[in-house]
Amino acid sequence: MKRKVLLNYGENASLIKDFFQYTNRQFFTLSTTSEQRDVFNHFETFKPDVYVIFIDSADDDSVNMIPKLRESPSFNRCPIVVVGKNDACKELEASDRVVADFIVRRPISADNLALSIENFLDKGFDEQIGEEFKKRILVVDDDRLMLKTIKSALEDKYDITAMLNGVMVEKFLSQNKVDLIILDYEMPIMTGTEVFRRIRSNPAYNRIPVCFLTGVSERSKVEEILALKPRGYLLKPINMEMLLATVANLA
Repeated sequence: MKRKVLLNYGENASLIKDFFQYTNRQFFTLSTTSEQRDVFNHFETFKPDVYVIFIDSADDDSVNMIPKLRESPSFNRCPIVVVGKNDACKELEASDRVVADFIVRRPISADNLALSIENFLDKGFDEQIGEEFKKRILVVDDDRLMLKTIKSALEDKYDITAMLNGVMVEKFLSQNKVDLIILDYEMPIMTGTEVFRRIRSNPAYNRIPVCFLTGVSERSKVEEILALKPRGYLLKPINMEMLLATVANLA
């Protein structure tokens, strides 16, 4: 079956023309501009199997758009391949930004580029989906038993990262793609409210769904939680059926 390739070509029109010519037997290929509206529309309508970005610098608009694209409903965990000059690729690799699943350095011929992408999809991405590309959930709670309970309930289907406080949350989010955060509302050192507000103030990851976890059921406390507008909340002690349903709906 032919895979669908969406190309964001930037200023590399000649290489793109050759790519179309050499790959029409193994790929359905469509090009897009670096305009956010165009890229999002193509993801919605074309539903690519891989998104290939040609860049001249690590600060290209197409690169800066990736965090928003990853959070869009139409993204659907599409692998991203970045093709760029050596210096730009080195800068991306050295940064904390989660941008590319695979990086290809130029100069490279169109046919070799197509072969590299095909090999990546066959060996470097598809075979890893089982574990590496499970949806990742970050659970933050100062109760070790609660962390263990949630991890045991979810780890078969999800990649779970557990933290005992919120101090390292922002650093973790800057280096990892996270699909859902389950956040204890009342914690020492840094409260759930503080963590939540820091997450929401950062445009790089402010769209990650957050579900509060709380042992407080008083109406006033629940109203405080709802006023923050999280995507959901769960009461302790955890109802496993409710936990599984909530995670399935939000992640």
